[in-house]
Parts: sequence; C-alpha cells; structure tokens
Amino acid sequence: MRPDEEGVVITGKPSQSIWTRIFALISIILFILLLLAIGAAIYFYINYKDSSDVCLSPGCIKTASVILSSMNSSIDPCDDFYEFACGQWIKGHPIPDDAPSVSNFENLGQDLEFALKELLEEDEEPYDYESSAVGKAKYFYNLCLNESEILDNWRTTFDEVVKSFGGWPSLGHPLKPDASIEMLYADMVAKFKADSLFKATVQPDDKNSQRHVLLIDQPQLNLFARDFYVAAENEERMAYLQLIRDVLILLDADRARATQDAREIIHFETALANITMADEQRHDIAELYTKITLGDMKDSLPHFNWPLFFNHMFKDLHDKNGQQIQFDDETEVVVYGYEFLRRLDILIPMYDTRLIVNYLEWCWFFKTMLRDLPDPFALTIFKFYKTLNIMNVQKVRWHGCVTRINSLMPMATSAIYVKNHFDHEAKQQVEEMISLIMESFVDLLLSEDWLTKETKQFAKQKVNEMKRKIGYPDYLNDPAAVNKEYKTFTVYPGHYYQTKFSFYEQYQRDVLERITEPVDRERWVAGAALVNAFYSPNTNEIIFPAGILQPVFYSKDFPSSMNFGGIGVVIGHEITHGFDDRGRLYDNLGNIRQWWDNATISKFEHKAQCIEKQYSSYVLEQINMQINGKSTKGENIADNGGLKQAYRAYKKYEKMHSRPPRLPGVNLTHDQLFFLNYAQIWCGTMNDKEAIRKLRTSEHSPGPIRVKGPLSNSYDFAKAYNCAPGSRMNPRDKCRVW
Repeated sequence: MRPDEEGVVITGKPSQSIWTRIFALISIILFILLLLAIGAAIYFYINYKDSSDVCLSPGCIKTASVILSSMNSSIDPCDDFYEFACGQWIKGHPIPDDAPSVSNFENLGQDLEFALKELLEEDEEPYDYESSAVGKAKYFYNLCLNESEILDNWRTTFDEVVKSFGGWPSLGHPLKPDASIEMLYADMVAKFKADSLFKATVQPDDKNSQRHVLLIDQPQLNLFARDFYVAAENEERMAYLQLIRDVLILLDADRARATQDAREIIHFETALANITMADEQRHDIAELYTKITLGDMKDSLPHFNWPLFFNHMFKDLHDKNGQQIQFDDETEVVVYGYEFLRRLDILIPMYDTRLIVNYLEWCWFFKTMLRDLPDPFALTIFKFYKTLNIMNVQKVRWHGCVTRINSLMPMATSAIYVKNHFDHEAKQQVEEMISLIMESFVDLLLSEDWLTKETKQFAKQKVNEMKRKIGYPDYLNDPAAVNKEYKTFTVYPGHYYQTKFSFYEQYQRDVLERITEPVDRERWVAGAALVNAFYSPNTNEIIFPAGILQPVFYSKDFPSSMNFGGIGVVIGHEITHGFDDRGRLYDNLGNIRQWWDNATISKFEHKAQCIEKQYSSYVLEQINMQINGKSTKGENIADNGGLKQAYRAYKKYEKMHSRPPRLPGVNLTHDQLFFLNYAQIWCGTMNDKEAIRKLRTSEHSPGPIRVKGPLSNSYDFAKAYNCAPGSRMNPRDKCRVW
C-alpha cells in the first residue's frame, strides 16, 4: 500500500502537518457553512419567495377577502365545484324580502341602480328639462317619485288616453259601432310600444342586413311564459285573474261586470298563448323567417286588415323629405313564425270585438300605468306578486323609477354614468383581451377536423370582421350630441304619466322612422348603464356596456387570471354566440344564408345534440326539476366555448406579461383562480317558485348548472384542480362543440 494511505507513517515536517490539519478543518467548516447557507437560501426561497410575491395593496386584500368569504373550502372541488366556490356566499346572502332571488349578477345590477339613483338625485332643482337630456331624465325621475302628485292627476291622463281609444267597455263605456281592432292596436303600438296581440316593429332585415324592414312576431305574454297558461289551473293564473278583477273594480268598473270580464280576458289570453310557439321550437331562425307582401297578407290572412294596421300605425310619421310614410300591397313584411299569424287569423273572429278591446286595454294599463301607481293600486299588484312569491315586501319606489328612465332615455343615463363610474383604462385592457380571445377562437376553428377547409375560412372571416363595442359610444362625452338625440322628448311639469307617455311615443317614433333609412351599424342597440353583454347576429357585433366592466367580471385590482375568468369568459361567450345553433345561420355581414356545407352542419348538430342531452340529464335539486337542454342549448354552447377560449387566451397573455402576484391568504394557483372566478360569478340562490319560473322561461341554465356543465367538459379545469378521471367534475364522457 502507499505509506500515506493510512496516515500513520507520514514523517514530514511537524509544522506542515499542523497547518494541513488546520486548513482541512477550516475547509470542512467552510463547506458546512456553505451547506447551511445553501439550505437557508433554499428554505428562504421555499418559505419566503411566495410571500415576497404576494400583492398587499388594498384592492388585492379586498379581492382575496371576497374570494375566501365566498368559498366552502371543506368541499372537494372535484366533487362539487359550485359548492366549493359559492358555499359560504350562499349562507351569507339570504334572499331579500323584496325579491325572489339573490346572486352576484343581480347584486351588480343593484349596485348600478344605486349609482344611477345618486346621480339622478345629486343636483338641486330646477332642472333644465327643456334642452338638456340629463335634465329631462332627472326631472322624469323626480316626477316618478312624487306619489302625491301622481295620485292627484293620474286619472286625468288615464281618462284622456282611454277616450282616445274609443272607451273601455269593462268600465261601462259603450263600444262604438265602427270600433276597429286594427286601428286601436296600431295606436297602442305607435304610442305605447304595445306587444300584447303580436309584436310589430322595425328592425334590420335578417336576410338583407343593410336595410330595415317591418317585422311581426309573437306577443309578449303577461304571465312570463306560455306554460303558465297552457298547463292545468295553477296558482299563478288564479292570482292573475284576481288581479284583473281587483284592478277593474279600482277603476270603477261594476263588480259583477269586472268578475265576468276578468274571466273573459284570461280566456282570450290563454287562447292566444296556446297558438304561440314554445321557445324550444323557435331556435331555427331561418325556418321561422318568412317574407311576405302586404297584398299577400291581405289575401291569406283575411280576418285582420294588415294594410290598415300598418298605415294607421305610421299615420303621423314622415321620412326625411317630410313625406308621410305609407305602405301598399307590394310592401314587404318579415314574419317570424307565420303559423302563429295563421292561427291568429282563425282566433280573432272567434271572439267578439268588445272582448278583444277589453283585453288590449287591460294589457295597456297593466304594462304602462299599473306598476307605477301608488296605493291602492300598488298594494293590489303587490298582493299578486306576493302570491307568486316574487316579493314579500314592496320594493322602495326609487328602484322602479330608475328602471323606467334607464329604459326610456338610456343614452342620457349612460352619459352621466360613464362620466362618473367608468374606468377608462378598462376599455384598453378589454380590447387586448378581446383580440387574444378572438385569436384563440380562430386557432380553435382551424384545428377542428370536423369543419371543411372552406367553412373554416368563412368562419375565420366572420370572427375577423366581428365588430366590437366596449364601454359606451364616444358621443356620450359630448353633452350637445346627447341633447340632440333627445331634443324631441317633452317634459310636462307636474304630470308624470303625460311625460312618460310622451317619452314612449317619441321612443317609438325614433324606432319606426328607421323604416326609411339604411341600417346604422355604428348605433348601439343598448345603453352603457347595463349589467349585460350582447352578440348581435344581424350586425355581427359584440357589445360590452360599461355596466358589466366591474367586479366580479372585471377589476384593475384583479390578477389577469380572474379578469380572464370573468369578463374574458363573457367575451368568449358572446363570440361563440356567432357560431351557436342560431348564430351560425348568419354570415359575416349579418345575413341569414347557408354558408356551411351539409356535412359540416350534420357534424355540428351531432355535437350540439351531445350538449343538449348532457344538460337535459341535469336536475336542479332544489325543486327536483330537469333542465330543458333544448331551450338552453344556445347559451350552453356559448358557456362551454367561451370558457375554453378565455382560458387559452389567458395562457397566451401569461406568456406575454409578467406573472401577477398572488393574492394574500389564497392558496390557489392562477389557473385555479381563473376557474374559481368564473364559478363565483354564478353564486346565487332563489326561492322555489322562482326556480320553477326560471326553468320554464329562461334560455339560460341556472347558476349551479352554468358552473357544473362547462367545467365538467373542461380538460383544462380537471388539470388545474387535479381531478381524477371519472370524478364528478371530470367525467370520462365529455361534450364540446367549440
């Protein structure tokens, strides 16, 4: 062996041996210290790196607090993600006494109402109600609040309108021998936006979207949906009968006559409901669309004088050259659901004119006056709503007043809202999100093997040409432009209903006079003070009003993951509407035409059928009722597609920007936060009757299903939350269209 291997035979100089040993010892100590330093660094990195990456701004702390206070973290997210996301929110938000439901979505609407209330009340009188649009809106709002003034003069306005109708037989007025249903209803449509016998309006032609056309559609029934009429005797219909009788008596009708007329009105309205088509039968807009001339309508539908109706409806309207607008036998009308009109033509002669007049005037009063009147009328309609479990106490009056003016003068209320409540940085950020989500949808389109090459190119073109409207139209920044829009709206000081009816008439005049004008694609179809979003198929545009750009959908304090899981999914949802079971029928210009080949249509319908079947298997446990997968199909397709696009866009965004800091106390990744914020949008609860109404009338699935359906179809969600295949939130069989 080598002599120094054992170290016992080394005979070098003693000083060298000592220094060697000291050096070795120091080296060992330094090595140990280095290891300790590395360990400490690793420990610090693991335990403190994330803490240094935590956002501690007031906005982040508030966001984290809202998230954590909503969650039920004791629930396995792979078992019931809705309960995981919303369990504590539901416990902490009981249904208010003045509403049938409560939800994050509804709370946003209430926040917006409060904001408008403050803005409408902020200035002292007198208001400039002659030239200022905002002044007119504020004056109207204050007229609406003044119950004592309304009680003093409502009857005068009521009597004047009823007299213009030729009297109301239920109130003892004799029916004129020459009474015309066509002329009476034409006046109601032109002056009060009536839609009780059928809907008649002007809108872009779905097969020639550059021009406006006369349009006829089914009526808007008073009892929410046709199911409440066509089913056997039910509580809602009996309460409605009692309401009609009680109101007629309050209007000084003879009690016996009021009882009989109420029954007849219900009978006619039920017959009308029976000839309407159910919502699930109305999804194929191309099949519903019928273009017919007035001459052909006159011949094929002889029991209603259509030329008389339309010409009387437009009798006070003129084109830009001052010529009265008139129609002849060659005038084209678009009808949605010609079968309904054919049945209506059979129905009308089965009932005497007196009854139909009573029905029309009841609907007019119910929709335009009753819900604004103070007691005893307010108490009467409250009893009706209470029977329907819509509310247990009356709403404070200002709520209704805000709603009225926001619908009649939307751009005036929008102007003051965006001036005071819109974060203008949001527009730029949402623009970037839309671009990324559109890119993601195009990528998705091009990767689909069930679309032909030609269909892919058309679809890509449609996405690329999709117009986007974010926040509000620019002209709202110019008070003079807003004043001009409402210059013909007339305020009558001290007279609420006279003012309201003048606003109704001018609103309708603006709509109907478009018949002589080309479609203005720059016009916004809705105001900005609104918590909603839209896809307009006949203009191929997506619209995101300022009112929706607030938490839980969007906030500058949110990390990007939450904004993409909120407003990002909404953006994707609206884009997908352009390619759902209805939107796919429209091309890039907004015209109905078949731009898909038959093989692609067949594959689409197979995929859509999977979604329909999946959602039809869901049961809303609260009332043990199945979801109507057919009537909700378009919205469900949009929910699923929107979620997928928004997530993919978020992952693109993540690569382009620095990673956002974590939220304090929220032990979730940003991928997990994306899906959590999507789910928490739909936190809510409703009473049983409201749940039944929603399932019967809404084209949207209820909140728990809007969470369960899309997430259980998402591989991205399953990966983010590590859900095992076959778990409730990660079933092996999944459905997807886009």
